[in-house]
Amino acid sequence: MKYHIYTTSKKAWAGMLNAIYSANKNIFLEMFIFENDTSKYDFLSALEDKARAGVRVVVILDMIGSKSLGHDVILSLRNAGVEVLFFSLWFKRLHRKMLIVDERVAFVGGVNIKNHFAFWKDLQIRVTGRAVRNMLSSFATMYRQCNGRDGSFFKNFEYISPIKRTRLWFVERGIGKREHNMRKYYTEHVGSAKKKIVIVTPYLLPPRWLTANLHQALLRGVSVEILMPDASDHRSANILNRSFASFFSSLGAKCFFAPGMNHAKAMLIDDESAVIGSQNLDFISFEWNIESGVFFNETNTVKELADIINEWKKDAVLFDPAGRSVLHWYHFVATFLLRMFRLLPLW
Repeated sequence: MKYHIYTTSKKAWAGMLNAIYSANKNIFLEMFIFENDTSKYDFLSALEDKARAGVRVVVILDMIGSKSLGHDVILSLRNAGVEVLFFSLWFKRLHRKMLIVDERVAFVGGVNIKNHFAFWKDLQIRVTGRAVRNMLSSFATMYRQCNGRDGSFFKNFEYISPIKRTRLWFVERGIGKREHNMRKYYTEHVGSAKKKIVIVTPYLLPPRWLTANLHQALLRGVSVEILMPDASDHRSANILNRSFASFFSSLGAKCFFAPGMNHAKAMLIDDESAVIGSQNLDFISFEWNIESGVFFNETNTVKELADIINEWKKDAVLFDPAGRSVLHWYHFVATFLLRMFRLLPLW
């Protein structure tokens, strides 16, 4: 099994484009936000060139997240032979960022394709091996959900039998039977933690069950650390992050705020297992959105992620509820309203 972890959007784009350029058989892309403004990281031309060369290219985009993609761009892709589909199902969003090339290599994580995100810190993991089989099955399910018309696609990929857990395996919050897989894995791993839980998230609005699981871990004597950006791209998210930092600090957790926008979504358990994915630590990701992630306990991979997080923490500041980041009464009112309505659109 081979893997590689990318720590910025630009690094991930370069790796994804290299895989696309090398494709000989097929390219399957799922993206929440996809825009044609990433200059030298020209995904549009790469996908069109491959489609014209006879490679099968299927792109599934979220209707809301990618609403800025122009009709002329979509038409250009389709004229080149790219099958472009859009996901739209009530309040659910296709929040995944996933690329599968030639059924053997895949990219999963939090990286969208838009120039605005070019300099963000983020996490995207490149994997090969048996985990890619389950990603193909998941992609085929979304293809059906989005009214893809190629019946052979379902036959070839959708009904791949589940594989046993290995050192690296794919997990999702999907449709139907797959709807609560992500919650199951988080509950299981947080519940089994013995020494330390480290979480990286751009937005902190955890559902009640996850808050309860983290509280139980703290009561067991488990160390809980949460790393967030000091200033995210949402003003309302900044209020939420500090509100929940105050709450978790009162329970005994350590919350850190790092400079710059960090869009990464990851969790480390006892420095022995970890997850990288598209899921924010919020209600929307765990109860509504379509998400994907990779859990792994491969020693070198876990260590690499731990080293990345430790490097980010060097510039971070420990949250002090009594310090200059003190919250005012109106912050708690705003937090209450946001928690009630849960309307915050997050990347």
